[in-house]
Amino acid sequence: MQAVTLDDVAVLAAVSAKTVSRVVNGDARVSPDTRQRVQAAIASLGYRPNLAARSLATSRSGLIGMFAPLIGGSHFFGELMREAIRACRQHGYHLAIEEAGVHSMRNVDAYREGLRKLRCEGMVLPAPVCDDLELLDALDADGVRYVRISPALEVARSVAIVADHAAGARAVAQHLWSIGRRRFGLVTGMPHQASSPLRRDGFLAGLAEQGITADQMAIVAMPDLIRDTGWGAAGGGVPNIIDLGRHAGAQLFDRDCRPDAIFTYNDELAAGVVSQARDRGIDVPGQLSVVGFDDSDAARLCWPPLTTVRQPIARIAAQAVDILITGDPQDQRTILCPVELVVRGSSAAV
Repeated sequence: MQAVTLDDVAVLAAVSAKTVSRVVNGDARVSPDTRQRVQAAIASLGYRPNLAARSLATSRSGLIGMFAPLIGGSHFFGELMREAIRACRQHGYHLAIEEAGVHSMRNVDAYREGLRKLRCEGMVLPAPVCDDLELLDALDADGVRYVRISPALEVARSVAIVADHAAGARAVAQHLWSIGRRRFGLVTGMPHQASSPLRRDGFLAGLAEQGITADQMAIVAMPDLIRDTGWGAAGGGVPNIIDLGRHAGAQLFDRDCRPDAIFTYNDELAAGVVSQARDRGIDVPGQLSVVGFDDSDAARLCWPPLTTVRQPIARIAAQAVDILITGDPQDQRTILCPVELVVRGSSAAV
């Protein structure tokens, strides 16, 4: 079977071969309508650019880099990487992934010894790597563009894509109150991640509207869980988030006044809480409602399926890649993505 050529795409899209080349190479001068028509023709014909030839002709690598945080059992980062791979493929690019924090190597050293040599044209930086200022300085010095996902530091430094964490957590509090829950537990994330305090404060704000204050509820912090389980010690390995959720559940269930509703920083922690509840004979959702955040695969794999806050993981990944390949190099805006409360079987009326 003869390979599809750039000229074939041009004929189907009713444009010149030069215009197709511009779309494939991420030239921002192509109009959105034309770009969409060319991309549709590429998808229809199954055209695949010759990356080696393009690199020689344009001095571009056809690669986007991404740092993946070293966190065990995180479905969110798995989905983010998968969707970024798909987005790159649609542009005729490939995604190169570097594991953050591997072997205690600094992220900036991992970049210099790995992704830098590949001449990546842009970087997708999820939290908490996006707040590694030393890495950002190195990328700026090399002239490598980057898009950060949920940064906490120097947010205006680059394009940032942020889900509306506070609004989502507030909706959780309102939902739990509306179904008659009155004793609340909260499992937070890491404080250095911007999304953690936003979700915590949003949840507390939602409860404050009903007259519940922070000192009237049980709060378990992930840093304490990591220390308690020994994962923070030398050689302790990578923390598995579901196991951390089980430990959090144990702490909350051992209290004199056991919560009848628990909100966790993410779906994996929520799945761990549900697992611990099942081991102790606590009925979910009859005796206990549990809510997570992200709407990752973990929410649907858990039983009962988790009530959670859906953030648009696929949209975030695709938008980050699109900005790097086709966007304005001077773009430094912050993009706020709406979220949605998804009610499933893990929460119900008392």
